[in-house]
Amino acid sequence: MPGLDVNRRIAAISGHPMRIFFVTSKLNFKKAGGSVEEFDLMIREFQRLGNEVTVVTVFSQNNEIDRPLPYKVIEEKVLSRGLLGIQWHAYKILRKYQNEADIFHIDGHLLLYGAGLYRRLGGKVPVEAFFNRELIFWPQITSSLFPQNEPKVIERLKIKLRSLVEKNIGMPLANGIDLFSFISPMFKEMYENFGLRRDPKSLVINDPIDFGKIMRENSIVENSYLKRNKFGPKIKIFYSSRMAPGKGFDILLKGFSLVRNKDDFELILGGTGPEEQYVKDMIREYKLDPYVTLLGWVSKEKLYQLHREADIFVQADWLTYGTSISLLYAMIFGIPCILPAGGGLQWIADGAALYFKNRDTEELALRIEELGRDRELRAKLSMNCYRRLKDDEMNYVKQVGRLFRAVEEMKSDLK
Repeated sequence: MPGLDVNRRIAAISGHPMRIFFVTSKLNFKKAGGSVEEFDLMIREFQRLGNEVTVVTVFSQNNEIDRPLPYKVIEEKVLSRGLLGIQWHAYKILRKYQNEADIFHIDGHLLLYGAGLYRRLGGKVPVEAFFNRELIFWPQITSSLFPQNEPKVIERLKIKLRSLVEKNIGMPLANGIDLFSFISPMFKEMYENFGLRRDPKSLVINDPIDFGKIMRENSIVENSYLKRNKFGPKIKIFYSSRMAPGKGFDILLKGFSLVRNKDDFELILGGTGPEEQYVKDMIREYKLDPYVTLLGWVSKEKLYQLHREADIFVQADWLTYGTSISLLYAMIFGIPCILPAGGGLQWIADGAALYFKNRDTEELALRIEELGRDRELRAKLSMNCYRRLKDDEMNYVKQVGRLFRAVEEMKSDLK
């Protein structure tokens, strides 16, 4: 493996090299969104610390690997999509590779019960679970101002039954896992409230993103926004995401419709999805056509260019415990933000945003007006983006290092 000798010298300083088996759903670099890029970065950092990392993909039929990788990928092809089938295959996969591994790192939300069963039944390799997604049956956020389909009675009963099974049978199994890590304090609290053990050794390590690399690739420095910070004439508000329930397009459009000086703004929206027609209908309903530009699907290159031109980033709604890659990218480009108060988005942005009460469109309109007219406030929030990104809890190298040291300590305690 390239660079392994150097990595082992690093490991002599940072700890003992380990054979880490990284068990995840898939590696789809084309369509799977930010999580795969985050996992790739985490894996490479584990390697840099001197470890030998092997990736096992569970649903390998969904892999799309469009680049050479510095680590071995083993493709398991699990066809089951049911709860019991997935967990049983997770158990069997850990059993299959336990003689080749010193530690298993797993997708927590997907494989937690099978991994817990593995340890409960005497599996000899410690397991660390990383939680960056919610459990599939947890209440899904909906768009409060768009039409929503109410689940049928039978569907509600199935969800209730699954909740009871996972809470009362699954969670005691999952608590056999040795170490937990989460992307935010809110995720940690959600899982613990559902029954995952409250362990002082659990970690919050955030979304692993190489902020500096993205800035360098896009020729962004900390004062780039300040150099283009406008007095006028049009302030560009930008948001791009999948047009799906809870993504906030409804709250943003309603809030923008209440802005008194709309002529001072241009609202630019990217994305497609199941609620796209509702977005178009609301634009017509509130007579926002002169102010709103719909871009449809946006390539990564175009997305970066839009970030270089945006004056304000607004993410108007999301899961209270959720984090947001879109928000982090806005901060990387130094764009001042407007966000709902409380929860994961405020935890990420901290002083880089103005906040409004959750789903309060009148207050959102006031925040848009305030940030639009105050050039100095925009400059302050822009600089606060970089202050926040420099915090240790946002530094993926330090956070993956913390995780590695916690894994080492866990293994030492188990000897």
